[in-house]
Amino acid sequence: MRLTPQNVRTRLTLWYVLLLAVILLAYAGITMGLVFLKFRNDLDRQLAQDYEIIEDLIAVQPDGSIRIDSEDDPFFQERWLEIWSPDWQVVYESRPFSGQSLPALSNSDKAANGFRFRSLRLDNGARVRVMLGKMNIEGKRLFIRIIRSEDGLWQELAKLAMLMLIALPLALVIAGFGGYIFVKRLLVPVGRMATKARKISSENLQERLPVINADDEFGNLARAFNELLERLQIAFERLKQFTSDAAHELRTPLTAIRSIGEVGLQDQKAPGHYREVIGSILEENQRLTHLVDSLLFLSRADSKAFPIQMESLPLQDFIAEIVEIMLPLAEEKKQTLTIQADGATMAMADRALLRQALLNLLDNAIKYSPEKSEVVIRVAAANAGDAVIEVIDHGPGIAPEHREKIFTRFYRVDKGRSREMGGSGLGLAIAKWAVQAMGGSIRVESEIGKGSSFKILLSANQQ
Repeated sequence: MRLTPQNVRTRLTLWYVLLLAVILLAYAGITMGLVFLKFRNDLDRQLAQDYEIIEDLIAVQPDGSIRIDSEDDPFFQERWLEIWSPDWQVVYESRPFSGQSLPALSNSDKAANGFRFRSLRLDNGARVRVMLGKMNIEGKRLFIRIIRSEDGLWQELAKLAMLMLIALPLALVIAGFGGYIFVKRLLVPVGRMATKARKISSENLQERLPVINADDEFGNLARAFNELLERLQIAFERLKQFTSDAAHELRTPLTAIRSIGEVGLQDQKAPGHYREVIGSILEENQRLTHLVDSLLFLSRADSKAFPIQMESLPLQDFIAEIVEIMLPLAEEKKQTLTIQADGATMAMADRALLRQALLNLLDNAIKYSPEKSEVVIRVAAANAGDAVIEVIDHGPGIAPEHREKIFTRFYRVDKGRSREMGGSGLGLAIAKWAVQAMGGSIRVESEIGKGSSFKILLSANQQ
């Protein structure tokens, strides 16, 4: 059985009432204590005033006895008074309001200097306030004890306590009811956000939660959810586009393979013809395999399942290995791959990722450069000791309106021509992701008719 309410509004109200109850009880206790101290201090001042009055009325007789003038004064009919001689004998006593006796003076009382106040409770339960003091009357040293009743003090405290016992529960009930209404109104934005969130699905991800007050916590929460929805919408649209583009790219080689096979099976042909058919199928299969490999790479990249191991690489030797791999492809077009670098340039990079990025850039450079042209791979030191790897081709160039889009997946400047060359529109997207995963950046500079330059900027120092 759950004792804690599941409703947030009720829990907040209960916590509010509980906290308020603790505060009010503490306030009531402090108030009662302060009122008690005030009443008792007032009673002590009255006792001190009584002392001054009695001091003026006491007279010493020639025989050493004590006489108090005006004993019939109402003052003495309302006060309990005791006077002792230096040998602690009672020489005067006035006991108008109690038949009880006070306890005898202790040694500490007799040794006390100045005034001494204390509260006592008599045998009949009555509470009294006692003041003990010394006086010197006509050279005779006397001790005086004045007593006043504390009944009035405790009666006032009882009235105050009764008032608080009535007022505190009433205040808590009113505060609880008001707090419940206030919390209910306060949580209205949460209810509206929940209602709106239930209506959002994959078909209407463009919808957003209402932001009633952008400056409070609920507004901040709504904005955070809206930012999340924005990211989800972008990711969902990117996934839909990616799926559509991938399906389109996969369909092209599959359709080509099917068409080649159907044509090859129509009539009996010479063995050479079938060799050409099989060769065409293998060529399309190679394109399909390359596309699937690229898609798998991007899938691992998106899921952050690609391990990154940064190390300091000597760029000249590393690029020489890449050029060796790409050299046969360049020789088919009678192109020259030139490395311009010194052996001192280093960069912090992941070997596999940098290899993938450079292979894609060189593949594009060779693919779009004319025959007998030169592709230059230049390595240089940049500002703050960073390293720049530049791949320069002599291709047709890239128009300004396409330069920011060529790193988008499946994007082609010339869709038909790129497909004929075996491109899938994923190479530059993979290169950009690989460079950014290593903490670097990539940009392109191009001029129509004169070629393009792709620059990779990498850090040369361990982060």
